[in-house]
Amino acid sequence: MIGIKGVSGPVDMPLLGVGTWLYNSSVAQSAVTNAFEVGYRHVDTAAVYQNQVGVGQALKMVNVERDEYFVTSKIGGGLNASATAAAADECLKELGLKYVDLMLIHFPADFGKNGSKKERQEEWLALEAWAKSGKARAIGISHYCRRQLDDVLEVATLPVAVNQVQYHVGMGSASPLVTDDRDYMREKGILYQSFSPLCGPCTPPDNKELITGKLVTEIGAAHGKSGAQVALRWLVQQGIPVIPKSKVPSHLKANADIFDFELTVEEMARLTQATSPAVGGGPSAGDSGDCGIGEEEVMLV
Repeated sequence: MIGIKGVSGPVDMPLLGVGTWLYNSSVAQSAVTNAFEVGYRHVDTAAVYQNQVGVGQALKMVNVERDEYFVTSKIGGGLNASATAAAADECLKELGLKYVDLMLIHFPADFGKNGSKKERQEEWLALEAWAKSGKARAIGISHYCRRQLDDVLEVATLPVAVNQVQYHVGMGSASPLVTDDRDYMREKGILYQSFSPLCGPCTPPDNKELITGKLVTEIGAAHGKSGAQVALRWLVQQGIPVIPKSKVPSHLKANADIFDFELTVEEMARLTQATSPAVGGGPSAGDSGDCGIGEEEVMLV
């Protein structure tokens, strides 16, 4: 667990969760069910994933009390006040929940445009009002850079708990502009969370380097662990939560088996200094180059 700043005080967030991006509802239902059977207690989804009904069905089936698991969801960016509340309510409806533990604004504005300061501030304040009604224990952002966060901080009355961004081995020594202003987020007390921690959606061969690549497998051999477990351990050992995705029970179990060993100072340094996989996993992988390109060019996924 790691503490985040919640609506009414500190909230405990599991360092490990199961991701569901690119899964339809039936696959997401199976993945979440399998994950909870091997001990996961955190699931990450989003409105745009169009799988929250399946996630909700899984949560009904797992026979775990509501206060024993953590749900993260996300609403779209660029929404006005009424649309923000409506989108967040729809997430709860699809999930079949009275509240989520963490609701994020998925990107600073609508797909394909960066939006405006006014839009970001209106949406954030609307999300605050929604959360204050008891529908979220904490709220945060995703894909935000310093300039966009500053817009929110000007008006925020609740803590920005989390910024969820792409981050993995190969990005540890990258410029702050291509790690979504990591150090600035930390300075502001915002938890930096990793998605795509194994560079899974990245351009081949980057999508396999943190699973079977030389660096991670060599370090893993010294601990009796796989390359993927080493890559995930590098993140959680820094206090960075991860949400690796899999629908295969054996892979889910292996991804969770990262809390019974510790990387040495030297191993952590080698992993931090790695420059591959490429930042963002290559030019067609999506990002995270969100903060390193011009304001007018931002395309968020």
